[in-house]
Amino acid sequence: MNPYVIWIIIAVLAISTALSIFSSIQQKKRIAALTALAPILGFNFEGENWSNPTRAPRLQTALFDRGRDQRFKNIMSGNFAGMSTSVFDYFYTTGGGRSSQTWSQTVVAFSIDSSLPSFELRPESFIDRIGDAFTHKDIDFPSNPEFSHRYLLRGPEEIKICELFTPALLAFLEQMPADKIWHIEAESYTFLLYRSGVLVAPEAIRGFLEETSSVTKTFLSCCDLKNPAKQP
Repeated sequence: MNPYVIWIIIAVLAISTALSIFSSIQQKKRIAALTALAPILGFNFEGENWSNPTRAPRLQTALFDRGRDQRFKNIMSGNFAGMSTSVFDYFYTTGGGRSSQTWSQTVVAFSIDSSLPSFELRPESFIDRIGDAFTHKDIDFPSNPEFSHRYLLRGPEEIKICELFTPALLAFLEQMPADKIWHIEAESYTFLLYRSGVLVAPEAIRGFLEETSSVTKTFLSCCDLKNPAKQP
């Protein structure tokens, strides 16, 4: 074998090993930092599984249908802003071979008192607009073209979703700065927020909880929940 090829192989293996070691060190540091943070927030650090299944949120939204090799890490559970809360890192992989990509995001799931129709709300991309030309699954509001341009909204119960998204809620979401747009998903009593591909630094978790809980409460206050079903 050509000696240059051998050296290239050795270099690639060395770089791959170094990256793997660095990643392992970073993961251990993150676990240690979040383990120390959890009791400060009044949370329990639970690792990769909820120790009490009754506190686990109902995770049947769009995020958990994506990709393969789905993994939960650094689960913390407790109460925040008056709501039962879970914060966790979630990973999944798309594509294959050299084109595969692993998506990592920190997710917060709040248990709420009102049952909501299942929906997914996220920033709308150019690719989304092309896809919707064929699928027609994006729910738009002619009365609010700015919302319809900025967001992709979809779910199986379109009528209920349209009733949920009142003019007040649409106005609130339209006013949200472009760099503050969340991925928001709901399923029954679970309300979930995250930013795709973003792991929140341990030192920013408190701010993450404060911002997401504020968005959640404003969102719900703007909804048409005159006769909300109470969580059993």
